Amino acid sequence: MGKRVGRKWDLPWDQGSALGILSACFLLGGVAGCLFAALSDSQGALELGTYLEDYLRLAGEGGLSSGLWPVIWNRLKYLLAALILGATAFGVVGLPILIGVQGFFLSFSVGCFCRVFGGAGLLPAFALFGLPALLWAPVLFLAGVPGLQRSRTLLNRVLHGGGKPAVVYGGELWCRTGLCVGLSFGCALLEYWVVPVLLEACARVVL
Repeated sequence: MGKRVGRKWDLPWDQGSALGILSACFLLGGVAGCLFAALSDSQGALELGTYLEDYLRLAGEGGLSSGLWPVIWNRLKYLLAALILGATAFGVVGLPILIGVQGFFLSFSVGCFCRVFGGAGLLPAFALFGLPALLWAPVLFLAGVPGLQRSRTLLNRVLHGGGKPAVVYGGELWCRTGLCVGLSFGCALLEYWVVPVLLEACARVVL
């Protein structure tokens, strides 16, 4: 009876611990990004301010343009990395690093805008980074949580030669992957069509 109850709680506990680990890595990366943005020296801050002002001025003039396929690839490559890491034992280390790095760059980018433009910098920062993050961040966690579970199972089998076999292919996995691909394409289209328009409007307010 106790053994049966223990098995019932195995999967939810694994999901919770994987989500907790990845969330903590994302948060730690975000904190580190904020600190790096806040603690850069005066010379670096001056160069950063000049760069961001030129960038926003160019955005306000509608001078920012990029091809659709590079934008799509920029989103799919992180999903692909998460899926590959989640199919190997290396994902135990690689997936937390991937999530943490994404959290770092998100908060660092937002922090840089806020340091240069003050509170008004939140407007272009949200348009450029925050809005796409509403789609790409869930994608990384949707792919990362089960990937970390599989990686831990694979590592356990490598180290101890036992444990239940990892499920690499299955209906649930394909549905989850399809959802992640769809969200990644949606994020890319958002960045390609919507973000430039919002950024142009924000530039006119901030500058």
